[in-house]
Amino acid sequence: MRSFLNSLCGLLSLFLCLIHLQIDAQNPSQIDVLTTEDGLLFRDVSDVVQDSKGLLWIGTAQGLNRYDGQHFKAYTSDIQNPFFIEEDFIKSNMLYNELDNSVWFLANDKLFQLDIATDSIHSYNGNHNLKGQVLDIFKAPDDSIWAITDDYWNVEKGKAKQYLQKFEDGKFKIVVSVDRYKRGFNQLISDAEGSIWWTTTRGTNKYTLEGELLESHVLDTYNWNSDLIHYVPQFVSSNNTHYYFPSSRGGIAIFDSTLKTSKFIFNTDDIIRRAIEDQDHNIWFAGNKTLYRMDTKGHFSDYTELLKSKLDYSTINNLFIDKNGLLWVATDNGLFKVKTEKQLFSNLFKSEKEGWGNSMRGIFEGADGRIFSLCESKHQLWYQTKNGEIDSLPLKTENGKPLSLMYDSSFLFTDNTKTYAYAAGRGIFKINLKTGQTKAYSQFSNHNKVYGPNALIKLNDGRLLFGYTLEFLTVFNPKTEESYSVFKNLNEQNNIADLQFFEESRDENCIWIGTKNDGILKINLNGTILKSYNSNTTPKLGKHHVLCLKEDNDGSIWVGTYGGGLSHISADGKTLTNFTKINGLPDDNVVGIIPDGNNKLWISTYNGLALFDKTTKEFKNFYTEDGLSHNEFNYSSFFKDSEGLYYFGGMNGINVFNPKTLEESVRPPAIQFLGISGYNSRTKESYEKDYAQTELQEFTASPYDQYFEVSWSLPSYFQNNKNTFSTKLEGFEDRWFYQGNATSVRYNKLPAGDYVLKVKGADSRGSESANILSIPITVKQIFYKRWWFIVLVLLVVSAFVYAIFRYRLQQALAMERLRTKISSDLHDDVGSLLSGLAMQTELMEATASEADRTRLHKIATISRNAVSQMRDLVWSIDSRRETIADLIERMRELAEELLLPKDIAFEIDASSIKNLDKKLPAQTKQHIFLIFKEAINNIVRHSDADFVEIYLTNRSKGCQLIIKDNGSEKTTYKSSGLGLSNMAMRAEKLKGTLNLKNGNGFEVCLDLPFNM
Repeated sequence: MRSFLNSLCGLLSLFLCLIHLQIDAQNPSQIDVLTTEDGLLFRDVSDVVQDSKGLLWIGTAQGLNRYDGQHFKAYTSDIQNPFFIEEDFIKSNMLYNELDNSVWFLANDKLFQLDIATDSIHSYNGNHNLKGQVLDIFKAPDDSIWAITDDYWNVEKGKAKQYLQKFEDGKFKIVVSVDRYKRGFNQLISDAEGSIWWTTTRGTNKYTLEGELLESHVLDTYNWNSDLIHYVPQFVSSNNTHYYFPSSRGGIAIFDSTLKTSKFIFNTDDIIRRAIEDQDHNIWFAGNKTLYRMDTKGHFSDYTELLKSKLDYSTINNLFIDKNGLLWVATDNGLFKVKTEKQLFSNLFKSEKEGWGNSMRGIFEGADGRIFSLCESKHQLWYQTKNGEIDSLPLKTENGKPLSLMYDSSFLFTDNTKTYAYAAGRGIFKINLKTGQTKAYSQFSNHNKVYGPNALIKLNDGRLLFGYTLEFLTVFNPKTEESYSVFKNLNEQNNIADLQFFEESRDENCIWIGTKNDGILKINLNGTILKSYNSNTTPKLGKHHVLCLKEDNDGSIWVGTYGGGLSHISADGKTLTNFTKINGLPDDNVVGIIPDGNNKLWISTYNGLALFDKTTKEFKNFYTEDGLSHNEFNYSSFFKDSEGLYYFGGMNGINVFNPKTLEESVRPPAIQFLGISGYNSRTKESYEKDYAQTELQEFTASPYDQYFEVSWSLPSYFQNNKNTFSTKLEGFEDRWFYQGNATSVRYNKLPAGDYVLKVKGADSRGSESANILSIPITVKQIFYKRWWFIVLVLLVVSAFVYAIFRYRLQQALAMERLRTKISSDLHDDVGSLLSGLAMQTELMEATASEADRTRLHKIATISRNAVSQMRDLVWSIDSRRETIADLIERMRELAEELLLPKDIAFEIDASSIKNLDKKLPAQTKQHIFLIFKEAINNIVRHSDADFVEIYLTNRSKGCQLIIKDNGSEKTTYKSSGLGLSNMAMRAEKLKGTLNLKNGNGFEVCLDLPFNM
C-alpha cells in the first residue's frame, strides 16, 4: 500500500511538473494581434504571404492589403481606388512568386496575378485554358505554379471533372483530371521528396511533378450531409513525416505510406484543418478555433485559451510563418502574431496572476544549493531545491515567536558557510537556513530605517556593513559580534542620509556608496570620504538617485540610477558616459547590474532586461515575450549562483538563465525603403512616390518642394511598436538623430545640394538591423541661383555694359573726330582768314596816311593776337595732341615765342615725368597750358627778369608746375588778360591749388592732385 502511495505521489508530482512545463511554454506576451483597429482593411482574413522585401500581403473578404509594419495599402474593387482590383472577395490560399515578384490570389473563384512593381493586375480565365472555377492555387518545390479547377457549373450533371493544372508559357496545362464526386473539397501539398499529394472527396493521390500517379490512399471516410466522402486535410513535415487530420474522429494521425499504416499521436475531438512547421521544427496545428504546438519531442501545448484571451474569433482560416519565424494566424476577426521560438528564460516563484504577483527581492544561495528569495508581497522567505521543489522557510525568534521580514530587509547575504543569512531591518537578523530560527541584534535597530529598504553588504572578510546614514554607518563582525561606527564625531552638516547601495572596492578597505539624494561616495572604512560624484561635481552625474553600483576590473564604476539610465565613470574619475533609452537601454531606471565576463553586463530595469556590450556599446533587450515573468524588475533583486546561473527578480517572480546557453536572438531583417511624399508649392499639389518594390537610383527634389518625407520599414512585426530608428543626412547633419519608433523623417526647404540619407534600425530587443539604408537625395537649386542662369545674367549684363561702352566709345570717337575737324577747320579756314586780314592790313598800313596808319596797325596787331589765341585754342582741343609730351612741347614753343624775343632765357625741367606718352583729358591739358601761358605773358609784360625756370615734377601725392623768374621784387603786380583770378579759377577746376610768391623774383606754383 505504501509503495502504491509513493508511486501515486510520484506520478502526481510528475504530472504537476508536466503541467507546469506546459504552462511555462505558453506566455501571453508571446502573442500579439493585428486588427481593423490597427488599420487592417477587413476583419475576415483568408491568408498571408510575404514578398522578397519582407512586406506582408494580407487577403481579406473585402480586398487585399500590403502591410509594412506601420501602414496599410489597400487593393479593392472600388473604382475610385487608384489600386483597383476586379474582384476583392478573397477566401482562399494566396502565394508569392519570387521569380516574377508577383502575388497570386483567388477572388470569387477567379485567379489573379498582381505585379508588385507596377501594381498591375492580370486575370486568368478560359482563354488561358483554365477549366471552370479555380478552387486552389499551389507553388510546388520547383517554384512552378499549380491550380485546381472544377467545371461542375459548366457541364452536364454527372460529367463534372476536377483538374490539376500547371502554369506554363502563360497558360495552364492539364496535368491530371479526375471525376468530381459530390463535393468540391480539395487540397494540394508537397512532401520532402518533391512529390505532390492531391486529396479530393474520392481520396488522396500522390503524383510526380510530371503528373505520373505514384500512390492512391483512402485515409478517412465520413458522412457529409448524407454523402460518404474521403477528403482529409494533410501535412508533410521537413523530415517527410506525413500527418493527416481525419474528420471522422478528430485529432492528428501519422501515415506511413511504405507500411500503409497509421497511428494517432494526438487525440482530441477537434477537427484539425491545417498545419505548418516553424524554423525550430515545431509543428503548429489549427482547428476551427484551436491552436496546438508540437515540439520536436512530440509534446503538445495548447495555445487556444491564450488566443481567446487576446481576441475574440470563431474560425481560424490559415497559418503562415514569416522570414523572422513569426507565426501569423488568420481568423475571421483579424490576425494573431505568435512568437514561435522557445522561451529564453525560466521563471521561478511566478504567480499565475497576470501583472504584479509575487514581488521578489534579496536573492541568495544556501549551502545545499537551495535558492532563497524574500517574497515581499507575502512577507516570506521562499526557496527552491535542487530538484525543483518550492517551499517557504518559516522564521521564528529565539523565543519561538513567528517572525516576518518586511520590505526594509531587501538585502540578504549568507556567511561563508552559507548556513546562515543576514538581513537588515529592525536591527540585524541572523537566520538559520535549516531551522528558520532567527537571532536579532536589536542594538542596531536605530541604525536602519523602518519605512524603506536598508542597504547591507557582506565584505570579502565576512564582516557586514550597514546603516542608512553616514552617522549610523556600522561595520559588524558576526563571528566576534564586535562592531564600530565608520564615521565618528560627524557633524549634522556632513551627515549624508538615505544610503541606498554598497559596493566593495578593489582598493583595500574602501567602499562605494550609492545614495538617494547625494549621488555616489567612495569612503575609507576608517572614516574618510575619498571621492564624491553628484549633480554639482565634475564630471557631473546626471541623476543623484542611485539604485545600484558595480566596480569594473579597471577600477571604473558603473552606476544604475533612478530615471537617469546607466552611467560609467572612468577609473581616473575624469570622464562620465551616460546611456539612456536613446542609446538603446530599455528603460532609464536601472536596478541591477551583473558582469558577464569582461566585456558584457546584464542590466535589469523597470521595463525589461538588457545585455550590454561594453566594446560595441550596444544593448540587446529582452521582455515578457522572450519568457520574462514580468518586465518590471526590483531594486536589490539580482544574483549569480555558484553554477553560473543568473537571477533577476521583479514584480512577479524571478527570471533564471544561463548566458552561455541563452539562445542568440534572430538578427532582424534589412530596413526597406518605402517611398517619398511631399508638397510642391509651384503646382500646389501633394505627391507620393512608392519605392517599396522598385530600386531608387536617386531622389531629386524640386526647389519648390516645401517639404518631402522619406518612409521606410523594418519587417520585424512582433511588438513592432518597439522598433527604433536613427537617421543621418550626410551633407547636412554630422551625427545620428534618434527617431524613436517613427518610420519616416521630414525635411522642410532643404538647401540645394547632394545628400545621402542613412537610416539604421533595431528591433524590440535592440538587435541592429541587417543593413543601413542609404538613399541618395539631390535638391535642385532654384533657377535664379543655378549656374546657367547666373552665367546668362552675367552675359546679359556684360552685353549691356558692352553696349553702353560701345555707345560711349562711339560718342567719344565722334567727339574726337569733331574736335579734330573743328581744330582743322579753325586752323585752316579761320586762321587763313585772320592771317590774310593781318597781311592786308599791314599792306594798307604802308600806303596809308599817318592818321589811318595807327588804326591799321592796331587792326593788324589784333589780327595777329587773334591768330595766336586761336592757335592755342586749336591746340587745346586737338585730339591728336593729348599727351604730356605734346603739352611740354607746346609749353616750350610758347616760351620760345614769347621769351626769346625779349632776351629772356628759359629752362624747362620735366625729367621726373616717366610716362610722357600718357594722355591728358582735353580740359586738363587746356587749363594747365593757359595757366602756364598767363604766367609767361605776365613775365614778358611785367618782369625785368632775364631768366625763367620751369619745373614739371611728379610727387608722392600729385604733381607740381613751377614757373619762376629772377626779376626784381615788385610792390604791386597786376596781370593782363585773364589775370590771376582766371589762373586761380582754372586751378580750382583742376582741384589743385595756386600759390604766388614775390621775392627774389616771381614764382607761380601750381599743385595738382594727380601724377603726370
